[in-house]
Amino acid sequence: MANEYSVNQSDLVSVANAIRTKGGTSETLVFPAEFVSAIQAIQAGGGGAITATTPKDVNFYDYDGTLLYSYTLEEAQALTALPDGPTHDGLVFDGWNYSLENVKSLTRAMNIGAMYSTDDDTTRIYIHLEDGRTSPMLGICPNGTVTVDWGDGTEPDILTGTSLTTVQWTPIHNYASPGDYVIKLTVDGEAQLYGTNSTNTYSYILRYGSGADSRNRVYQKSILKVEIGAGIRIGNYAFYNCYSLSSITIPDSVTSIGAYAFTICYSLSSITIPDSVTSIETYVFNNCYSLSSITIPNSVTSIGAYAFTTCYSLSSIIIPDSVTSIGNYAFNSCYSLSSITIPDSETSIGNYVFSACYSLSSITIPDSVTSIVNNAFQNCYGIAYYDFTALSAVPALSNTNAFTGIVADCEIRVPAALADEWKAATNWATYADYIVGV
Repeated sequence: MANEYSVNQSDLVSVANAIRTKGGTSETLVFPAEFVSAIQAIQAGGGGAITATTPKDVNFYDYDGTLLYSYTLEEAQALTALPDGPTHDGLVFDGWNYSLENVKSLTRAMNIGAMYSTDDDTTRIYIHLEDGRTSPMLGICPNGTVTVDWGDGTEPDILTGTSLTTVQWTPIHNYASPGDYVIKLTVDGEAQLYGTNSTNTYSYILRYGSGADSRNRVYQKSILKVEIGAGIRIGNYAFYNCYSLSSITIPDSVTSIGAYAFTICYSLSSITIPDSVTSIETYVFNNCYSLSSITIPNSVTSIGAYAFTTCYSLSSIIIPDSVTSIGNYAFNSCYSLSSITIPDSETSIGNYVFSACYSLSSITIPDSVTSIVNNAFQNCYGIAYYDFTALSAVPALSNTNAFTGIVADCEIRVPAALADEWKAATNWATYADYIVGV
């Protein structure tokens, strides 16, 4: 029988070196048994990544919030390639929303998300229709042509237009029976998902009629999952009131996500912002009660007012250093928020930004912060200490209500050399008994 293994010493050394490089080790390998076990232990990415169950410093998440890989900062900075993405039927993995260069330059913890496009470039809307509610219509704003395949074998509808803010409507589509369907949108040109906050109107994506009608809500709630394809933009109010929407994939062809886009999406549990998006607009995730996981790329420079207000399930969030502006009320009433990393680029803590974040146990303020505004930490009853020790100057405190509801044993920790100045500063004097020099 022919020998399965090469006996050429230089060949064996080359293979062993390749294994050690890929696995990020320098261990001696015994041929053949240790070659086999070492190869089996190698995960894609070349830094000894493992399929993770517990977050470390740098964590890679799937679109549904599943933790895939985790690294310490040191391990992440040693990567020679990013880990492979998972596979899903109908989706093409387009990479992570951080580049290898971004990851290797990290100096603090970060969460990273997988980005996908659809394998046929269509946008897919997964719906479930109940008996008696099987006749929806669909609205979209095309600059070109949109073909609407209703997913039941009937003739598609064709919508044409020249404006990304002027809605075009399909006729009412009558399904033969209730059940599960996948609507596919094929875009020639570009088109925008849109809506309004008018009572009983909301998202145009699926509804009973083009005008205000309480039955619109029934069809909006029938949307369970969306996979965004080519040529689609996400405009203002795009998924407003789609409160059964639990999952969405957004490709990096999407360059903006409009204000209120996911407001009242009660079931949305996770989202990855693609690295093509530069801002998180006002109210975009307002009242997303189930949202517990979000990855924000370092392309994002601003987070709008009320962006995450009443996201009750959001327990932690890491904001990249690219963000220079966080709007008023951005995290107001995020009751479960126990951990947040404020970027070193942030200069002001705005009105009610962390008000009623009951689960925050501590918060660290970076040296870049120069002002704290009204009610910024109102009713943060769980905070045991505020850490201002990185600051080299006393930030302006615009009002004595910034820490309304501060508990009796809470500490405001400041640099020891600045403690007396801090206690005497305008409005800070109200909290002099809480200020501790460290």
